[in-house]
Amino acid sequence: MEQRPVILAVVGDSAAGKTTLTAGVSAILGPGRVTTLRLDDYHRYSRAERDARGLTPLHPDCNYLDLMEDHLRQLAAGAPIVKPVYSHATGDFEGRQRLDPAPFVVAEGLLALATPRLREPYHVRVFLDPPADLRERWKIRRDSALRGYTLDQAHAEIDRRRADAVEFIQPQRGWADIVVRFYPNGAGPDGQLSVRLVLRPSLIYPDLSDVIASQGEPPAIRMRVGRDGGRLTEILEIDGRISPKQAAAVEEVIWAHLPGLRHLRPDQFGTYLDGAELRHSHVLGLVQLLIAYQLLSASAG
Repeated sequence: MEQRPVILAVVGDSAAGKTTLTAGVSAILGPGRVTTLRLDDYHRYSRAERDARGLTPLHPDCNYLDLMEDHLRQLAAGAPIVKPVYSHATGDFEGRQRLDPAPFVVAEGLLALATPRLREPYHVRVFLDPPADLRERWKIRRDSALRGYTLDQAHAEIDRRRADAVEFIQPQRGWADIVVRFYPNGAGPDGQLSVRLVLRPSLIYPDLSDVIASQGEPPAIRMRVGRDGGRLTEILEIDGRISPKQAAAVEEVIWAHLPGLRHLRPDQFGTYLDGAELRHSHVLGLVQLLIAYQLLSASAG
């Protein structure tokens, strides 16, 4: 490749929304310009082998972190890799796959920021941090529908993983440039989700001050300075009840900073599966646009 790829890390606990988030980012950038590296493929053991050893996929010993590090470095240098393939449907491995770098590489997984060598190649680092009860509802729904778990097995797996999540997943939050916390706004258990974004000063963000100032009442978007983990940072909150008109005003500001990209319709990103039904969230779409903005900024130098 003439130019080395820009690399995004999206990290979070199981069912935190990593794949949903990155799908919209890829749609915005253009699918032909994005290579997705799914770090679950680097599990060391099958599901049955993990159960026999008493390990969870969240534990570093259950993953080939050294191979993950090497492959990320190769992709960062513009070189292809041949990686393992893990199937969540069967809980086992399905051979190997060649993966070629594209202008943008999206690495999503449980432990993408777990070591210094893993953290080094990324240009943008995102940590997904939904409330535990919401994430667990998502996990039970997904694992029972798509991954072959019974409801009892899904609940038991959540209980088994809690200690490892605290020890190995949550500490990675401190290495993120952006922390994304979707949460219910009172309009149902997990419908019309709002979001709280911790925007750390390791990145530069688009100026939303005009559109925030021109809101009607009640305001759907709020920006403030606060502390997160003892560090001073900007915090952006977007209410899930944001109107299409308010969302469009913010989208226009961000699109204006994304030269060379085709302006997508709102229904082409910000989508997610609710059971078997495809739904749209303005809040999700705005988060995906903000992340795409960061990748384009890194690509432009």
